[in-house]
Amino acid sequence: MKTVIVNIPEKEESFFLSVLQKFRFKSRVLTSEEKEEIAIARWIEEGMNSEDIPIEKVYKHFRKHGVNC
Repeated sequence: MKTVIVNIPEKEESFFLSVLQKFRFKSRVLTSEEKEEIAIARWIEEGMNSEDIPIEKVYKHFRKHGVNC
């Protein structure tokens, strides 16, 4: 089984969820916090494989989301 993540405009959400339900596909709506956590996890994973992510980029993201660093 594979997972597909799709960005859907908010006004179209109910339509796409009903289509997925009609075909009996399992669906889930992510909150903005969950999407941020996925992005941070991806950065951590990339950082574990290489040291090419500048620390300024990490600090900028944290500041954007209310973390003082």
